Amino acid sequence: MVKKTTTIEGLAVMVAKGFEGVDKRFEQVDKRFEQVDKRFDSIDKHLEQVDERLDHVDMELSHMNARLSTIESDVADIKRDMVHRNEFEDLMGRVKYLELKLGIKSGK
Repeated sequence: MVKKTTTIEGLAVMVAKGFEGVDKRFEQVDKRFEQVDKRFDSIDKHLEQVDERLDHVDMELSHMNARLSTIESDVADIKRDMVHRNEFEDLMGRVKYLELKLGIKSGK
């Protein structure tokens, strides 16, 4: 085997060539990270739009809940003041019986 002598200049050239390859690889990695950053920016914008829409939905739901509470209150008032049909029919039968017994002509 023949021994080769490496000079400092030769070693410097070899190291420089090695770093050129590494630099090129880092440039490719940087480009990929730029693409990833752009995609994340796009995703961030999309999520902001989704947040705005959800805020709008939350406001609408809050408004609908308030309206539903009002309707529930109104229905409760109606139920409280309402006479059930079977009770009404029972009372009408009693009134009719009393009118017959007392000889009162019905308004109907």
